[in-house]
Amino acid sequence: MTTADINQPALGIYATEAAQQAARPFFAQFPDFGIINQIETNGNSNYNSLQSVLKVREWHRFTSQFTYTYAHGLDDMTAYRGTLPQDSFFLKGDYGSMDFDTRHAFTAALNYDLPNATRFRPLLSGWQLSSLVSLHTGQPFTVFSSNDTTGTGEGEQRANLIGDPYAGVSHAFSKSGVTWLNQSAFADPAPGTFGNSGRNAFYGPGYASVDFSIVKNTKITERIGTQFRIEMFNLFNRINLAPPNGTNGSGLGITADTIGDFNGAPGIGPGEAFNMQLALKIIF
Repeated sequence: MTTADINQPALGIYATEAAQQAARPFFAQFPDFGIINQIETNGNSNYNSLQSVLKVREWHRFTSQFTYTYAHGLDDMTAYRGTLPQDSFFLKGDYGSMDFDTRHAFTAALNYDLPNATRFRPLLSGWQLSSLVSLHTGQPFTVFSSNDTTGTGEGEQRANLIGDPYAGVSHAFSKSGVTWLNQSAFADPAPGTFGNSGRNAFYGPGYASVDFSIVKNTKITERIGTQFRIEMFNLFNRINLAPPNGTNGSGLGITADTIGDFNGAPGIGPGEAFNMQLALKIIF
């Protein structure tokens, strides 16, 4: 599924809004209509991947599962609601990596049951250690021009790529954040033209997090037991950065936010700063 503005004005620079309105395809029939978005079934998508799984079911009280995926997803438009192509009359020009394309993804789930003790069983038996390791490369984003250079009024025009987008970029932390792209490698297109950079042509920061938990199961009676849990998230306190700003200008390519806050879960979301929780459950 894709969305296109079937009433997009012809490419050009218009002195007045009235002139831009008159350049719309349906102006003669509907002179007061502006954007007319139409959902269509003409999109293309393509996903290829290599998926691997290694499981250790039971080895000296140790179980684990390792998964790795190498993949690439491409499409014309990932989220067709609320999204328009750069040029509604040239959908193929938006064919590129999917919004959620993740080239490399690795997870490891590890679990170890400590041996039961022969003495002080209520205290020393029933302990379990678990860890979840999550690693994946960053997801793509688009660099847009700072203003409407096309005259269409759509606001979806991309910037021109005029240099190496990664030249001189160290990804070092500073007070303003992390610079992810070379700002001088982009420019707004000439008036009356579309940008030449591709949709989702650039990739943001990757993600890495290690979670760890300690669980104590205690049997009180045959039917009743307790479980005490200590759960630690992002054990090594890695800073997982959100995608950078994708609008051409002074803030282009800078990210100063974390992925959890970016996705609406500041402080305690996946990949946020190290945090810990304690829990006690009664199981019956």
